[in-house]
Amino acid sequence: MKRVAILLGVVLILAGLLSVSTAAAQDNVLKFWTFEYADNVDPFFDQYVAEWNASHDLQVERQEFPWAQYTGEILSTGIDTGDAPDVFFISPGDWRRYAEGGLALPLQDYIPDYLKEDVLPASWDAVTLNGNVLSLPFEMEPVVLWYNKTMLAEAGVEVPTSWDELVAAAQALTTEDRYGILIPTNPDYYENFVFYPFLWMAGGEVMNQDFTAAAVNTPEAARALDLWGTLVREGYAAPNSTGSDPTDERFPTGQAAMFVSGYWVYGWIQSTYPDFVQDLGVANIPAPNAGDELKTVYGGWTVKVYSGTEHPAEAADFAINMFGAEDNTRATEWATVYNTKLSPRASVIADNPDFYAQFPHDVFANDIFPTARPEPSYPPEIAQSVWEAIQDVMFNNVSGADAAAAWAEKIDSYLLTR
Repeated sequence: MKRVAILLGVVLILAGLLSVSTAAAQDNVLKFWTFEYADNVDPFFDQYVAEWNASHDLQVERQEFPWAQYTGEILSTGIDTGDAPDVFFISPGDWRRYAEGGLALPLQDYIPDYLKEDVLPASWDAVTLNGNVLSLPFEMEPVVLWYNKTMLAEAGVEVPTSWDELVAAAQALTTEDRYGILIPTNPDYYENFVFYPFLWMAGGEVMNQDFTAAAVNTPEAARALDLWGTLVREGYAAPNSTGSDPTDERFPTGQAAMFVSGYWVYGWIQSTYPDFVQDLGVANIPAPNAGDELKTVYGGWTVKVYSGTEHPAEAADFAINMFGAEDNTRATEWATVYNTKLSPRASVIADNPDFYAQFPHDVFANDIFPTARPEPSYPPEIAQSVWEAIQDVMFNNVSGADAAAAWAEKIDSYLLTR
C-alpha cells in the first residue's frame, strides 16, 4: 500500500507539473485571430508570423474563422470564455462595441512618430475614442458602382448619374436571366455599410452631431430608403443573397449587370474571373440628382489589441509592425499585391505612382476616394435599427417615410437607456 501511495503521489506531482508547464506554454503565445482570407492572401500572414517567431521568444499563433462565424459572436464568445485573442482584426461595424466596452488596449503610447505622421488624419479619427487610439488602420475600401460594360452597351444604357437614371438602367438591364443590379440584402452591418452613401447623398444622417438623438425621421432618409425598396420590390435588384454579399458571383457570371460593392471586387475578379476584367467598368455611385455632391463610404478592417492581454507591449508591437513598420513594404504589398485597396499611409500611395496610374486604381485614387467618408461605428442597437429600416422597405412593403419614423423611434428609445 505504501508503494502504491508513493506512486500515486508521483503521478499527482507529474500531473501538476504538466499542468503548470501547459499553462506556461499557453502564456508564452500571442493569439492572433482573423477571418478566413482567400488562399492567395494567406502567405502574407504566414510570412509575417514566421518572421516574428524567428526573432522573438514570445511566439504568435494565427487562427482564422469562417466569415459568418467571425463577424458573428466568435470574438465576444472568446472573451466571455477566457479564450480571447491578444490581437485581432475588427470591422468598423463592431469597432465601437469593443471600444466602449473597454476591451481595446489604448495604443497611442506605442505608435511611433513616423507612423502618426504617415497615416491620414481621417483614418486616425476613425479609430480614436475619448483621445485613445484603440486600433490600427491598415486599409481603405471605398464603395462604388461596378458595371458590365458589354451589357450596358448592348442595352443602349449609359452609366447612371442620378437615381432616376439608376432605376431606369436597372429596369432596362433586367431580364429573365439576370438582375439589373445587386445590392446587399442580408440584414447585417455590411448592408448598412453599403446603404450609408445613399443616405448621405440624399442629405440624411443616422444621428445628430452630438449623438443625443436620431436624425433619420426626415424626407431625405425616406428618399434613400424608398430607392432601395423600389429596386428590390420591382424585381430589378436580386431579393436574395448568395451568402457573400461583398463578392457576389452573380455579377462576373452574367447574372447581374451592375453591382454596388467595394474596391476589393477588382482583386477578387482579377484572381477568380480574369476573363471578366475586360468587361468591368467602375463609377461613382450616382447622387439623387445629376450634379449633386457625390459621396461614398470607405470601410476597412483595423487591428485591435485586447485590453486583457498578458503581453500588452509585445501584442502592440506585433499589431503595429504588421502594417506600420517604418519600411512600408508590407503595407504596400497588402494594398497592391495581395489585395486591391487604398492604404491609409500616404507614403504607400506616393511610393507607387505606376500602380495607382492603372485602371481601376487611378479611378479610386483620383475620383472615388476624394468623395469618401469613413464608415461610422454605432452601438449594436443602433446598427440593428438601420438594417431593420432597410429590410422593411425592401421586403415588408413599408414606405420610406414610415420606415424612417420607426427607425428614429427605435434609436431614441435606445438612447434613453444609455
